[in-house]
Amino acid sequence: MSVKTHPFALLFSLTITQAAAALADNSAGSGMLGECTIGAFTGSVTMDGRPLIWKNRDVGNEDQRFIYYSAHFRNGVTTLAFTGDCYRIDTTRIYMGANEAGFAILNSDSYNLGDSLSLGLDDGTLMRLALETCRTLPDFERFLDSTNATGRLDCWNFACLDSTAACAIYECANFSYTKYDPQASPSGYILRANYSESGGSNKTGLDRFKRASSLTGQRILRRPIDAGFILEHLARDLGNIFDDPYPLPYLECQSDGPPGYIYNYGITICNRSTASAVVIRGIRTGEPASFTTVFAMIGTPILSVAIPLWVKSGEVPYCLSSSVGAPIYQLCAQRRRQLYDNPQAPLYINSRYLLYDDGGGVYSYTLPLEAWGISEADRNLDYWQFQQQDADQIRDEQNRIAATIFTGFENETAKIIQSPSDPAQLPGQIAMFNYPNPFNRGTMIQYSGASGQYQLTVDIYDLAGKLVTSMDGNQTPEGTVYWSCENSFGDAVSSGIYFYKVSNGPFTSSNKMVFLK
Repeated sequence: MSVKTHPFALLFSLTITQAAAALADNSAGSGMLGECTIGAFTGSVTMDGRPLIWKNRDVGNEDQRFIYYSAHFRNGVTTLAFTGDCYRIDTTRIYMGANEAGFAILNSDSYNLGDSLSLGLDDGTLMRLALETCRTLPDFERFLDSTNATGRLDCWNFACLDSTAACAIYECANFSYTKYDPQASPSGYILRANYSESGGSNKTGLDRFKRASSLTGQRILRRPIDAGFILEHLARDLGNIFDDPYPLPYLECQSDGPPGYIYNYGITICNRSTASAVVIRGIRTGEPASFTTVFAMIGTPILSVAIPLWVKSGEVPYCLSSSVGAPIYQLCAQRRRQLYDNPQAPLYINSRYLLYDDGGGVYSYTLPLEAWGISEADRNLDYWQFQQQDADQIRDEQNRIAATIFTGFENETAKIIQSPSDPAQLPGQIAMFNYPNPFNRGTMIQYSGASGQYQLTVDIYDLAGKLVTSMDGNQTPEGTVYWSCENSFGDAVSSGIYFYKVSNGPFTSSNKMVFLK
């Protein structure tokens, strides 16, 4: 491929200084500095059978927030309530979000569809209108049909899902669009960077597309996709054409960079301009649209943490939505200086700030906090299957999870999700969760708040209430027990729903989990 259309080919032989100059010379109007990467995953490849869509949002303005938009009456139509990402000072345009009907949308720019307009509908306005009016993918297609006539300002790839458990990617030129259904794909998912398969040969972001495809393909060989994998391994990925820097901390050099530093300018999925991210999880057929979950992240993913949101809650927690600057964004902006801490190598990140040799660093608290939040979101959905919740109850759960995650994030610790002294915990109450859930090999059952006066046991039951196995925990206030999906005789159990019960003297707690082979 020629240097003019794809300068990344030069980077194998250029120094970092030369590479940066080449990128700068070829980036104007083409997104070569790294722009949004997106994906759509059908329920056939996910852990729980729910579809997922994902976006890493790459923009120059990092000052963003998630906010809730209530339904309102306009031009003879009552709009749908929704939650979405916007710039802090411009709430009229939305760049990723979900509405109360279970419809969700996000996008990436596309640079090979023959963009020809200087006026037209912009992407932020288009997505806001779609969230206000669309319930299903056919609704969105009719909306696109109507905008074909007037023209759309630029060209984009839109990933959408709806309450029928369907998802798709739409490659939209100024006056036409092409739909790609991941259910028709042999892989069950579709990824896009900043080009469209229906467009020309100039494939901007091909390196990011290949990297995301490789990581996703490797994952599916081992186990299904879930929100945790996307957030941890796709949204945060730092692999580039110089090297695969994992496991962290990275100890080598990339071209003329210092040891332990990773080049992070335009050629990684999570790069210098990645300012926010989202994974939106849809619903299975028959579930209420209110189960649609937005895992929202403000700030570069390698510094930030995702928080689960539900539109039915009627609000977004302050840490993500403040009109004077989302606190999570502000903390990420402060910590960014420690990430890019070498003035002699300003395009590199210090991998040791993410993860130290001794296991400390940013990931020592963000990843556990995020995993806990996902687990709590899953636990809530399991409970809501049997006990319908009103908006106040969902809001309380959303805010509880957000407050816990943000407190840990602000104080740079994950101990808040492990401590039995959590003020939300009642005396004599055993707090517990298991992760992952669903799972296909084994799961960790974590508990806290137990009494050291009594022995603690964890019993596993099948859906019929038959005891499968029993395991002993430590005689300590908190601990972890691992279940390897075997019964008391060491035989592998079959897929299905199981219950685990933690018994600690007079105190007991139980919860549900899903084993998927």
